[in-house]
Amino acid sequence: MQEFSCRDGEDPMVTLCRMVTETSYEDLPSEVSGFAKRLILDALGITIAGSSQEAIAEIVDFVKTQGGKPESFIPFYGGKVPASMAAFALGPMTRAIDMGDVHEGASHTSEYIFPALLAATGLSKRITGKAFITAFVVGEEVLIRIGEAAKTFELAALYDIDQGGHFIFGAVAAVGKLIGLSLEELKNAMGIAVSMTQPHDTRMYSPASHMVRVHHAFIAQDAINICLLAKKGITGPHNVLLGQGYLALYERIGTDPDRLTKGLGKDWTMTNTMIKPYAACKCTHTEIYGLIELMEEYKFGPDDIEGIHIDANSMIMRATVEPRKEKWNPQTTPECQFSLPYTVATAAFDKRVFLDSYTEKAKSRKDVRDLMTRITVEENKELPLFASKVTVTLKDGRKLAKEVLYVKGHPKNPFAIEELIAKFKWMIPYSTYRLTDAVVDSLIEEVLKLEDVDDMLEIILAITPES
Repeated sequence: MQEFSCRDGEDPMVTLCRMVTETSYEDLPSEVSGFAKRLILDALGITIAGSSQEAIAEIVDFVKTQGGKPESFIPFYGGKVPASMAAFALGPMTRAIDMGDVHEGASHTSEYIFPALLAATGLSKRITGKAFITAFVVGEEVLIRIGEAAKTFELAALYDIDQGGHFIFGAVAAVGKLIGLSLEELKNAMGIAVSMTQPHDTRMYSPASHMVRVHHAFIAQDAINICLLAKKGITGPHNVLLGQGYLALYERIGTDPDRLTKGLGKDWTMTNTMIKPYAACKCTHTEIYGLIELMEEYKFGPDDIEGIHIDANSMIMRATVEPRKEKWNPQTTPECQFSLPYTVATAAFDKRVFLDSYTEKAKSRKDVRDLMTRITVEENKELPLFASKVTVTLKDGRKLAKEVLYVKGHPKNPFAIEELIAKFKWMIPYSTYRLTDAVVDSLIEEVLKLEDVDDMLEIILAITPES
């Protein structure tokens, strides 16, 4: 196992690029490749469900009208389009149900890497499962390390700043690895990427709009275009992260460049990624989990609740509580997914928050809306990132409280493989393209043994209607 460190005068991005180009499947510890397969299965599942969600058909229609060289299939819809346009269609599908994994130091990860890679398979005659896993892992690692160095979530919780624009670097690393960019080409690709990136604009969350998912379309598309340009010899600056590079955007409030390369090639930070149990913003998860745990422990129902009070970290406040007028009266599906009172009230009645929580009937439920008026939230800066304390006052006068640090799916409270498979199967009825039980079982088996797959096209064709 090779460990990569910065050479004299080398921008850390060059070090990261060396890790990407020099890492092979055989270099990956079994626990890393095994965890990657779990993340890939989860990403595939949420993409399946995302294929039928609001605005997706319109995005696919837009993609199909653009024309161009037929390189990659559009899963669930059929037809071949340029790889970058297939990525534009896939990116929003992977994000649409807001149930993709999250790294607590770097924000969303697989939602950017997976659709870019799936679309990029059309650029090669054959992509093996081992090649796909390797590209996925190195892409995740680059994205996470840059996100951690920029203190993506830490700073967003403390200051009114956007959450970074590091996602493009991970997607470029993954695609570059998959299509075989040389070290020099990948360095140029990262230089092109830093010339395009900007802070992740959190205005798309308050109020939540379609840009929450369309943002992923642009990142996935750009990643492929950037790599193809680099392969043709287009150059970019090599001082990508330090000096006047990406981290300079955050230097005024503090960055941690050591995270970029510490233990690189030996310590795989992507294994600390959380798989979501609920189809909502991660900032709602500890509160949902805490309420459900209290209800199960003390055997009370929603009709027994007088009120709910939540103490929440600053990050939770910013993403799902403010502005309060909008968060207590969400109307659209994205607005509901980013509303703490809506998701918590829904969990009180349903013991889960999933896609059926956002139907028109569900969004107009009087019992949920009434309970929302009895939910209060207060900021507690002493709580760890994403942690919360849920206090329920019952009509009989009892007060029950629970502080939650780790929800189901967190690395410290992980899904068993059976639970992950069950989550995958929740997604199937929502596919815009009908998948039979036999196809579903085959997909699960193939992804969990992805290293044995000779051609990723087998998996893509299984989820793609004939044109």
